[in-house]
Amino acid sequence: MKKDVRREKILDLINEKPISTQLELLQALADAGIKTTQATLSRDIKEMHLVKQADITGALTYRVMDSKEQIEPDNSPIREIFQESVTKITQVQFINIVKTEPNHGNRVAAVIDDADIQEIRGTLAGFDTLVIFSADVDEATVLNQKLNELMQTN
Repeated sequence: MKKDVRREKILDLINEKPISTQLELLQALADAGIKTTQATLSRDIKEMHLVKQADITGALTYRVMDSKEQIEPDNSPIREIFQESVTKITQVQFINIVKTEPNHGNRVAAVIDDADIQEIRGTLAGFDTLVIFSADVDEATVLNQKLNELMQTN
């Protein structure tokens, strides 16, 4: 199966119905006659800039993030979730600790993970806290500034 054909089908599927997990997407592809591995699908999701965004019920589903919807723009999903859910960000050396509303830690982490932000090496999420690891203090400081800007309303 050619990559372009597979990716076009992925776009068709996520536009046709809400798909929340890679397993659901793998199954939908298989149902459409396209066999692929989880690793290939994961790579496609990242390279296609697919993100999970909450719908009106709060369920996270895949959609395409426009190239102009990176971390800086006002209309990005990451800005929206930060303004809705994040209450405080604290930097401790190369780590940023993000406090969220109760039960929002994993949701915020999912959006951050999908955003593919350069200064993030990894995340660890819980009930109302998200820990974001950067490579060093300087990277964490740059990230801290970006994340704090996301919390500000314009």
